[in-house]
Amino acid sequence: MEQRTMENVVKYYRRKYNLSQEEICDGICSVTTLSRLEKGIREIDSLLGQTILGRIGREVTLFETVLNEEDFGLLKIRTEIETSVENKESEAARKWIREYRKVMPQDESVHEQFCLYQEGLLLEKEKQPVKIICDVLERGIRFTIPDFGIKTDKKRLYSPVEIQMILLLYRYDREKEEILEEELLKVLDYIEAYYKDEKKEKIETKIYLELIHYHKQKENDEKILVYIDKLMKVISRGEGFYYLKELYFLRAKIMAKTADNENTREKCFKDCIIAYNLCEIEEDSGTQGKIEVFCEEVLKCQITEPEILLD
Repeated sequence: MEQRTMENVVKYYRRKYNLSQEEICDGICSVTTLSRLEKGIREIDSLLGQTILGRIGREVTLFETVLNEEDFGLLKIRTEIETSVENKESEAARKWIREYRKVMPQDESVHEQFCLYQEGLLLEKEKQPVKIICDVLERGIRFTIPDFGIKTDKKRLYSPVEIQMILLLYRYDREKEEILEEELLKVLDYIEAYYKDEKKEKIETKIYLELIHYHKQKENDEKILVYIDKLMKVISRGEGFYYLKELYFLRAKIMAKTADNENTREKCFKDCIIAYNLCEIEEDSGTQGKIEVFCEEVLKCQITEPEILLD
């Protein structure tokens, strides 16, 4: 990774989005460090560089071209950690994390945050107690977002690791669900402003699915419908139709609970038809059968050989 390239990218997008240096480096490095980087007179390691670029919705894909031998060594250990965690190799993962902590820069919060994020993922894969998982994740988030969990109107930029940790914490921490949901909505606003195309669709979809899943557990139909509509708009901007059959069928089932007029019943049936045809495309006969039963028992109608109504 050429330092000059990073310098140009950071300066260009900071000015494009009218961001201050303080907003970008908040919690991850000093303003002096970022200023020197933009002037091309400060070398930074690849993880800090990745985090800075991530705060403006950008990423570097050629981390094998790093700045020096020391940074290359750190990158190799991070790769070992991520591979071990992904493969549920607990002993190896913890050994590599201990090794990383011995050699990582001690003046940069992003390195300890990386370690805590990987530990959180490992604890999840090991199905450890929820409180232990939440404690590790919250400590990791606070390394770069010290006021995390406190209600504030402060504008916030997020790195990919911060987003993933917040999303994972929302999945498990039921004591702070309201604050965490507000934080996720801020993350969605941030993604809408700074992410692009497939990357944007992927992370927005992941967040909305998590919100829908949680409110299904709480049987909060009003919020489920809101998030379904928002996610459908996200998916409509892309090229695929992932999750649409589930979303249309779920919306139909929720609306059917209040289907006290013919207009609502027609909307439910239309959603079922769309979901049914999407199942046909995906060769999902199992869900098709559920839709058939739902239409017969709840909507009191048949859905055999429906017309294509995808638009």
